[in-house]
Amino acid sequence: MGKTLRTSGDYTIQAGDGYNSGSGSNTINLDSLNVSVTGNLTVGGTSTTVSTTNTTIEDNIIELNTGASANLNSAGIIIERGSAGDNAAILWKEDTDSFIFGTTTATAADKSGAISVNAGSLEVSNLTAGSVTTNEISANGSNAAITIASSGTGDINLDSGGDLIVDVDNADLILKDDGTEFGRLSRVTADFVVKSSAQDQDLIFKGNDGGSTITALTLDMSEGGEATFGAGITANSLTTNTITANGSNAGISIQPSGSGEVLLGALRLNGTTLDTDDSSAITIGEEVNFEGAVNLSGGDLVTGNNRITFNDQSSGTVSFLDFTVTQFSQTNNTVLSSVKSINFFLDSNGGDTGEAFRIYNNTNPDSSPTENTYIFKVDESGNLFVTGDTTMTGDLTATDITANSLTTNVISSNGSNADISIQPSGTGNLTLGAVKINGTTLSSDDSTKITIAEATDVTGTLFSRGNVFGVQTLTGSGSTEVINLTDTVTLLVTTGGSQAFSLADGVEGQIKIISMKTDGGSGIVTPANFVNGTNITFDDVQDTIVLMYQSTGWVVLARQNSLVS
Repeated sequence: MGKTLRTSGDYTIQAGDGYNSGSGSNTINLDSLNVSVTGNLTVGGTSTTVSTTNTTIEDNIIELNTGASANLNSAGIIIERGSAGDNAAILWKEDTDSFIFGTTTATAADKSGAISVNAGSLEVSNLTAGSVTTNEISANGSNAAITIASSGTGDINLDSGGDLIVDVDNADLILKDDGTEFGRLSRVTADFVVKSSAQDQDLIFKGNDGGSTITALTLDMSEGGEATFGAGITANSLTTNTITANGSNAGISIQPSGSGEVLLGALRLNGTTLDTDDSSAITIGEEVNFEGAVNLSGGDLVTGNNRITFNDQSSGTVSFLDFTVTQFSQTNNTVLSSVKSINFFLDSNGGDTGEAFRIYNNTNPDSSPTENTYIFKVDESGNLFVTGDTTMTGDLTATDITANSLTTNVISSNGSNADISIQPSGTGNLTLGAVKINGTTLSSDDSTKITIAEATDVTGTLFSRGNVFGVQTLTGSGSTEVINLTDTVTLLVTTGGSQAFSLADGVEGQIKIISMKTDGGSGIVTPANFVNGTNITFDDVQDTIVLMYQSTGWVVLARQNSLVS
């Protein structure tokens, strides 16, 4: 039956001399299936040993090292492992102010502040800590992922005193924003690949220039990776298929350093301007092929050997323009050579007038020469003008020829049954020396006479369909009027009585006809030498005399009512 031991004060059960400051040797044994302590249990001494299969503690808090005002010893739990290895320990290390999980050779009897513990592995489902100091974080499980997540908008800082090494066996370092991939760093075969993952999104490189954020380089993924640099490109070499200006109407500048040169191999220009910032020359050291038009805007075309050459390499024919050829014992001749024809075209469709092809001699083209100082000119109508003598060994075919003199063996009409017209200017004369006329008609366009000032020999038959003479109308006066020898016929007009006329000696065989045209009184003609008399009197209209000059003077051949005295 149960028994109760009561006392009105404290109750002490002491075996032998009791605890005796740890020197006692006696033991009190409680032998029961269960021992219950209704109140608080206070155990003194140096150690408490519980030898049970399991220890169940209902308390929420286990306090170690209670009542300590100062502490130099480590505190925690040491688990005996026997032959399995060193003891396991969960300790607060007083010397480092940190918890450590690991193995140790220490036991509960070790109360030092520097218990040696070899850090061991820690397996948890989730770990939340203000900071974690470790040499390695490994996944807990085969092929398990590791997630390090900040709280809310907090950051994750990776601070390495040395290098930060990311070793990715699957060769992809994937960058995401709120779960959406926007880029990745990859190793493809042996290449390092930087990829912008979102469709048509650019890869942009930015930097800090003098305190301002600038865009140094943009790779446009919607244009196949087209690169746009914020400033210039400096490189030892640049390999590309196309260089395009960055901006509307922007120029492209390729600048060498110092006295360096820009070398362009196999250059093809299409609507491009080449110039130099220092206004010096651009040197192209190789052959240049122009497939389109070449426009020189205010500049000069200067060739190294002063030759411009067209070379048809398919047939081996060459045409050229050379400015320094030595020919005919003269230096610096300009030679234009062509395989076949050389054609010059003047633009007559531009609405301008005065277009012409001109050649000047001994004239500086930069000295503003006047238009009329040319030596050779072809105007827009095809008219040819030559200021000097022209010598031609071949035939000359032209519609009209205007010249101060023309020396040739033959002048032929330009066309079947076409006329030949030789016209003096204004009141000028047409002078033909030693002319021989064979089956030719002489006429004047203005129906005036043709004057032949020299003797004319007619070796064939002379047919006249008009008058073969000249007519002089001579009016008398108070003085003696002179009858000319150039006209065959002289018609006298008298205006008073006994008006005098004189007739000089002619040439042998010359015929002279004198007749009264108007009767205003008598007309008396006195020849210088007259075989038949002294003078001839004309009183009425149609009084006529025909004379021929012989070596001794004029001889009467026929007379009509005129009086010889």
